[in-house]
Amino acid sequence: MELQDLRCGECRRLLFKIEPGALSGTLAIKCPRCKAHNNLRPQSPSPKRQNSERDGKEGQNAQVSQLDHIPT
Repeated sequence: MELQDLRCGECRRLLFKIEPGALSGTLAIKCPRCKAHNNLRPQSPSPKRQNSERDGKEGQNAQVSQLDHIPT
């Protein structure tokens, strides 16, 4: 499984790498370079994924949204 790079929304510094689908809640992280606050949330599930979850299948291809920059 390939890891996704997650970068700061302000300066684009690499904050961490994550497997798709590994995030289930909200993550807030402060960039050590520019001190920007970044929030990461999983993307809302697509109808195709919702149907597969009802059938008892796991959504292994879940994507995470881009980081949201919150000005300080």
